[in-house]
Amino acid sequence: MYKHYEGTAKKRSNDNESPKKRKNLLHFRDMPPHLQFNPYIFTGYRPLLTFWGSINSLFYLHNETINILTHGIPIVYILVTVPGLMPWEHIESRFLPWCHIIGAVSPWIGSFVYHLFMNLERGEVVYYKLLQLDMLGIWISQSFGALPMVYASVFCLSWVCRWLILSSYCLLSMWGLYKALTAWSPWERRLCFLLPFVMRVLLCGLRYSPLGGGDPASLVHVILQVRSVSDILSALGGAIGAMHIPEKWFPGTVDMYLNSHNIMHVLVVMAVYSMHQATVRDLLWMAHVDCRTGHQPTDTFGGLQDAAEL
Repeated sequence: MYKHYEGTAKKRSNDNESPKKRKNLLHFRDMPPHLQFNPYIFTGYRPLLTFWGSINSLFYLHNETINILTHGIPIVYILVTVPGLMPWEHIESRFLPWCHIIGAVSPWIGSFVYHLFMNLERGEVVYYKLLQLDMLGIWISQSFGALPMVYASVFCLSWVCRWLILSSYCLLSMWGLYKALTAWSPWERRLCFLLPFVMRVLLCGLRYSPLGGGDPASLVHVILQVRSVSDILSALGGAIGAMHIPEKWFPGTVDMYLNSHNIMHVLVVMAVYSMHQATVRDLLWMAHVDCRTGHQPTDTFGGLQDAAEL
């Protein structure tokens, strides 16, 4: 059965790699089983392609174009702008800022490579390797990218409590990595990050207590509306992608754009932007807080620098 689909897709691949016929895209029924993951997207499928055929697909419209662009553009933007936006002059350690930068760009790199090369004519084995690369990028974002928030939350605790919580988070993240790389269904891939997500929610609760750390001026606007929303947006995007909404309601009408995977991509881009805003605030807060006296900066984005100079 697989050879039938593979033969059909390969038969049309040479025509599609020709500049004159590159828009002769395939129907869902023409694709091999491992590429038939959304039965409500009927048309716009690329055939099985060579490496250069996949690169060439950047320059014509198909049903993965939006997915590729919504993650390819953030890669360039983050690498060009985010390092310059970090408050390097106010912080001593470079580890947490670089965790944030790596965590911010990694999911887009993995997803961009996956969506661009998912139609390689190497078969199902290579496809699942690309899918694992995609999941690895998400894991790096969920683990390393969240470390500034996690560390800020426990910053003023005793070193025993601090390292106990950090070690627990690292162990849960490693468990999530194992589950991510061994998952075989969309729901399994999304639920593999559940335990680290729950721990981040608990740490958000800790920040409201007298023992918790983090930027106090942004507890409501950043922790509730930004940091929590970054996780909620990611979870919401994953749920939309797994349930195939809205194409499940309108089969074949949103094949090229506005389907569930397109929506998920936009939501997770918004989530990483929220993560960046909260991370910069937390880094500045940790640079100026005095845990021994309880003195805390009042405005990490506004008057903090002026107060420090005074």
